[in-house]
Amino acid sequence: MFNALACRSELYASKQYHWGIMNLNKYLIGLVATVATSSVFASPLLNEGFNDISTLGASGWVMTNNSTGSVGGVNNVIGSTNWFQGDPGYFGAASGPANSYIAADYTNATFGGTVSNWLLTPELALSNGEKLNFSLRLLGQGFTDNVEVYYSTHGASANVGSTISSVGDFVLLHPAYTSSTDTGWVNYSVPLSGLSGDTTGRFAFRYVTAAGDGNFVGIDSVSVSAVPEPTAALMLLLGLGVVAVSRKKLRLLALAGLSASTLVAQAAEPQVTGPNGLMSFPNARVVVQPELNVNATPTGNGMVAYKDAGTGQLVGPSAEQAAELAAAAVPSSSAKFAPAGARVKAGGRAAPLTTSRGGVGLALDESTASFAVVQKDADGKLIESCVPGEDVAHHLAHGHSLPAVQGEKQ
Repeated sequence: MFNALACRSELYASKQYHWGIMNLNKYLIGLVATVATSSVFASPLLNEGFNDISTLGASGWVMTNNSTGSVGGVNNVIGSTNWFQGDPGYFGAASGPANSYIAADYTNATFGGTVSNWLLTPELALSNGEKLNFSLRLLGQGFTDNVEVYYSTHGASANVGSTISSVGDFVLLHPAYTSSTDTGWVNYSVPLSGLSGDTTGRFAFRYVTAAGDGNFVGIDSVSVSAVPEPTAALMLLLGLGVVAVSRKKLRLLALAGLSASTLVAQAAEPQVTGPNGLMSFPNARVVVQPELNVNATPTGNGMVAYKDAGTGQLVGPSAEQAAELAAAAVPSSSAKFAPAGARVKAGGRAAPLTTSRGGVGLALDESTASFAVVQKDADGKLIESCVPGEDVAHHLAHGHSLPAVQGEKQ
């Protein structure tokens, strides 16, 4: 019975494969659209437009002003401002409302002081190949504005030290963008590399000026995106390229389909949960079936299972039930067991096994097995048959003249 089911499943899968080949032109566009919209293309890890910077703290952003200056010969920490909401009086935002950017200026330090003002992103997952994207504008106007870009692999740490020159846990990712004239808004994309492995940390912007220098800077449209896995990108290019080069070759079509399937599978990576390592997937419900007691399986040919009266599920027999089945069986080296009405070899017989607890078992030999056989006729047409075990040799020798198993089509 189990072999017959496997045979029918294989035939069904084979039919679906041929159906897909015959309908390639009809469904090719849908396949490409599905792959193109798959979430394997990484979503932004961060996307900030600075519409209201008063919400940044709750989102995990950190502002640390280490600027200094001197008034009357006495050192004073920071000036009258920190990072602040964009001011359209200087210039409008790169995108969105006119004030939807974050700004800093020379008043971050006291008069004549040195500016060192940090803007840290929330903690993010970091990996090689990520890119920090942002829009930057340096006003200059005869004063030199500088903005440096850093990163840290120390998780949620916001340690940048406490002096105008300290950097704490942060490492320079890109040297200063510098200008003494108005640059206008410029879009930048800075890749992250050199990590020993995936980790978590922050990116950071540092507005820095020399003593008594600097004017006004603005930052807008900050985003961080992870790149697709290299294997996923490779499979996408390979799959689409194969379809474009040759849509009529079956093996190439199968490869293109495999590429799309790989992308979709990688789009939702499973996460291991639970003590048994059970994986969970988005939009999927995983059910754990009771384990079969392999130690209680009776010796001999065949498979034995019980239907649980309460749940309706198939379960393995208990040790007691297995012993009853073994006792009820009639051992015979020449006996062949099969369901009533099934084809059996000469000398074979069907003998259901029953127990006092209602268990039913049947021992099956190879004569009851069914095999999926596919042959090509003189016209090149593929003929599919599900053939009983005892007829396979004759079927292979003489073609599909024998009738298929009831319910199958030739």
